[in-house]
Amino acid sequence: MKHKLLRSQAEQIAADFLTALRPFCERAEVAGSLRRGKAEVGDIEIVAQPILRPVRGLFGNVVGMENALETFPWAAWGQIVKSGPRYKQLITPQGPKCATLDVFIVLPPAQWGLIYLLRTGPADFSRWVVTPRRKGGGLPSHLRVKDGAIWSGKEIIPTPTEADVFRLLGMDYIPPAQRKPLWSTRKEVA
Repeated sequence: MKHKLLRSQAEQIAADFLTALRPFCERAEVAGSLRRGKAEVGDIEIVAQPILRPVRGLFGNVVGMENALETFPWAAWGQIVKSGPRYKQLITPQGPKCATLDVFIVLPPAQWGLIYLLRTGPADFSRWVVTPRRKGGGLPSHLRVKDGAIWSGKEIIPTPTEADVFRLLGMDYIPPAQRKPLWSTRKEVA
């Protein structure tokens, strides 16, 4: 059974981890239930956008991008459970309890605003955001979510902030602690 951490414990772990992580990132922030202000949290969720540097070939042409998080000392923070390019999960020992760190990595074409909003949750609210209106969700039905971005046809709609996502949904920004699912049975008129 998964145990919960007190908010104060989780905040300290998150602060220490972010201090170590931020030199490798354009941006890194706490998400999940900790960001929503819950008194107890089951895990610590972090959204991180790494510094990307061009890798140049023999003749100076760009042949790829180097992700600074690939050099981050993940193992120094605990047991690595999952280690993909867009998601890392660590179990870090903290006193008598362990903390689960979930790190969601924003890589192109993913957009910070959408990933940060979805990973802040809660889960039902996140599902509502990505569900088309014709199915009772909040996403205008001419748009779709794929690879961490919102698309209109073959074009990505930039969402560098959560406020940009809310604007696309046609609504005012909702603070994290007030987010709840807004399921509707109304059908969108095409």
